[in-house]
Amino acid sequence: MTDLLIPLASPNPATTDWVPLGNTGSVPTTQPSVRVTRAAALSIPNATWTAVPWDTLRWDKGPSPQWSAGSPTRLTCQVAGTYLIWTNVQFNQGAGGVNRIATISLNGFATTLISGGGTSALSVGASGFPQVNISTFQYLNVGDYVESNMYHDAGGALAANVGSGSNQQAMEFGMALLGGQQGPPGFASPPTYATTLPASPVDGQEAILVDSVTNPWYAWRLRYNAGSTSPYKWEYVGGTPWMGAAYGGTWQQFSGNSTFVGASPNFTTPRAGDYWLAFTAQFNTTASGVTIQMGYGTATIMGVAQAFNLPSPSEIRWAGFSQRVNAFAQGAVVQPQVWADKVTTALANMETIIYPARVS
Repeated sequence: MTDLLIPLASPNPATTDWVPLGNTGSVPTTQPSVRVTRAAALSIPNATWTAVPWDTLRWDKGPSPQWSAGSPTRLTCQVAGTYLIWTNVQFNQGAGGVNRIATISLNGFATTLISGGGTSALSVGASGFPQVNISTFQYLNVGDYVESNMYHDAGGALAANVGSGSNQQAMEFGMALLGGQQGPPGFASPPTYATTLPASPVDGQEAILVDSVTNPWYAWRLRYNAGSTSPYKWEYVGGTPWMGAAYGGTWQQFSGNSTFVGASPNFTTPRAGDYWLAFTAQFNTTASGVTIQMGYGTATIMGVAQAFNLPSPSEIRWAGFSQRVNAFAQGAVVQPQVWADKVTTALANMETIIYPARVS
């Protein structure tokens, strides 16, 4: 049986530099590519290698120009890397000789020929338009230049065809950086699993936030939304909420002075943000006509309170509610907030569930 190969997880972009493919130099702001053509008639001397002077720019995309009218035969590298280079040339009609050849040269014809092609030692018809197509790839340093060269042995000067209008491809020269420019670094997959969130997230990145990596009490899966107008861009997409409980039937007395009093269990927010909160408890009183209100939050931030009555002494009632409370600070201690208008009121068997709507 063949062993299964388990792919390694992508590196965390917050801690690992990402390197663009096909580019070992500086990262361009634009995909470098250039394409030129020849729209005016050009005479190629007999038996003489001639570097084609291009006169029409189709496009030149790069951090700086790769072709200029001052050096019309050259395409000059502005970003180091491996380039696809191609040329297409077409000879005009002419019956003399047997050679119609083109080459691509690096830093001058006498220096390095990196590709060539054409017809050689073959009969050339008087009515034909011999065309030569060449493509190759070459590593270029900044300042290197390439040229397209033409050669024939027709016995006298022979015109190259023009590349204009719908016939632009008859005479053209171009190059483009393979691999292109560096894009966004991407995000780790699978999601990170930690007690903190990535420091430099990208749009769509996911992370699982826990209170402990060895024995977590909660695990919140969050997705980063760079387009959110909220300061809390990590949005909850699933996971295990935090749950706290105080069971056992021990009644907690709380004040009846008509002010909210914090009860158990409480929770400290790991990140600033908006949270969903749910709370249930049993209530008991020895007085008549007690009004009770339940809220959730801190002394300064709390959701809408829920009110109910305990009309009879010694009545026990379960009550609960859930709500979203916004703009908690990091490290805020949130807890149930209980209010009663009689001092003889207590609660027991409290349970709280908390998970974020979105956090910073």
